[in-house]
Amino acid sequence: MTGQLALGLADRHQGQAAALAAATAGHRDYRHRLETVLAEFVAARAPFTADDLRQAAGEPDGDRPNVLPSVIGVAAAQRVIVPAGEYRSCRRERRASRNRVWIACPPDGGAV
Repeated sequence: MTGQLALGLADRHQGQAAALAAATAGHRDYRHRLETVLAEFVAARAPFTADDLRQAAGEPDGDRPNVLPSVIGVAAAQRVIVPAGEYRSCRRERRASRNRVWIACPPDGGAV
């Protein structure tokens, strides 16, 4: 089972990298907007959600549904942010799905 988990995580990281690479075309700035807002949230050291990030960054450039989760996923993998709870999204498109609340990783690198 551990081998399958490693393969699944490798596939996830490859997909995140592909989504982020596609979002860097010259006429697209959604990735940059998301990363800028994420850096502001991290600096503020206050809890935030993907919905908060989406609202602050504005509308995506075209049909790029995987850019936001990829930005969050990469930041989490790099331990820039850590989970701080869960919530149900109020966005109709998310169908009340369960999502994480995030916060900047503590200076000691431990969990919140």
